[in-house]
Amino acid sequence: MKHFDHYNILSDCQHGFRSKRSTELQLILTIHDIASSLQQNKSIHAAVLDFSKAFDKVPHQRLLMKLEHYGIHGNLLSWMESFLTKWVQTVICEGATSTSSPVTSGVPQGSVLGPLLFLTYINDLPNGLTSTVKLFADDTLLYGVVVEDSDCDNLQDDLNKLEIWQNKWQMEFNPSKCNIICISNKQSPPQRTYTFCGSKLEQVDSASYLGITVNSKLKWSEHISSISSKASRSLGLIKRNLWNCPRKVRETAYTSIVRPKLEYASASWDPHHKKDISTLERVQRKAARFCLQNFNKTASVTDMLSDLKWDTLETRRKKNRLTLMYKLSHNLVDITTENHLIPNSEKRTRNSHAFKYRMPKVSKDVFKFSFFPRSITEWNLLPADLVNCKSLSNFKLNLGKLVNK
Repeated sequence: MKHFDHYNILSDCQHGFRSKRSTELQLILTIHDIASSLQQNKSIHAAVLDFSKAFDKVPHQRLLMKLEHYGIHGNLLSWMESFLTKWVQTVICEGATSTSSPVTSGVPQGSVLGPLLFLTYINDLPNGLTSTVKLFADDTLLYGVVVEDSDCDNLQDDLNKLEIWQNKWQMEFNPSKCNIICISNKQSPPQRTYTFCGSKLEQVDSASYLGITVNSKLKWSEHISSISSKASRSLGLIKRNLWNCPRKVRETAYTSIVRPKLEYASASWDPHHKKDISTLERVQRKAARFCLQNFNKTASVTDMLSDLKWDTLETRRKKNRLTLMYKLSHNLVDITTENHLIPNSEKRTRNSHAFKYRMPKVSKDVFKFSFFPRSITEWNLLPADLVNCKSLSNFKLNLGKLVNK
């Protein structure tokens, strides 16, 4: 990995299994890019692609060839060959053992090296494509701005190139699990039928990407409804099984099992509509009643939240976004932000700080409430001593004190 990092070998499109990169960062960058296009009254055609048994398909000899191409030589390459090859597999059924057969493909899953070897093998997938590519391990998103028919042709050409790539490198996409989504604010968005691996790709109104539901208008009500339902079901399970447990156990069950479902990658989809905010808060308010075993209809749930020392989910999402801004400002994440965080060149006053950023021009809510425009506004208002904290832990501690005043 040091060798790959030193020579900048791994594609910048790839966020999976890499230090200081996460699904949330991948989603933030992707959604910002799409929202920026929507603000300019442009449409996006996106192909959500799915590999078939990706980690099991990697051919060993071709992988070794790619490792050598990327500068892995000598004893280390020989060790890799020994690690990957000469495995055999058998089936045992009712005491009878089949004859053994060689294992000629697949990276050892559960190993430290397995994920890195997989990233190495698919590293050249984006090469030669004109559309934007986003990778998170084997999760692949291919999209492009559509203004005229030639833009659709470019996306189809890139899908054809991916077919050639999969055949050359003996990988396999599963077209039945791949689909196309048109993201647009137009009443009559551009339409196109795309083919991939001999099949017509289904056009959908919403698609799941890295665990969040993206719809054709880039609005989040559908995603919020989905995660609220899942969280409510988990809360119901906890209520049935932990009814007589101590309060501390009930609290721990909620904060470790239910709340993460309501907050996963929230910086990328943090809602601004009151109905969506209320939908999420409703689950936590039910959890507060359960944890304190107080179902009196006249009792104040706000007081219960205070007793439990729980911030509202809206406050927690704001803290999460500002914490992410701190990481971006202090280079604690491995992404390029020069196109998103432009230093503010205005004359500084006593109330300003060195990390103030220029606010991008916004004309539509879909862009205004995406991560960067929304968070930059709040970040620029923070006091200088807070944004200049020497450590992330100190920033979180002081941010909590400020927000909870």
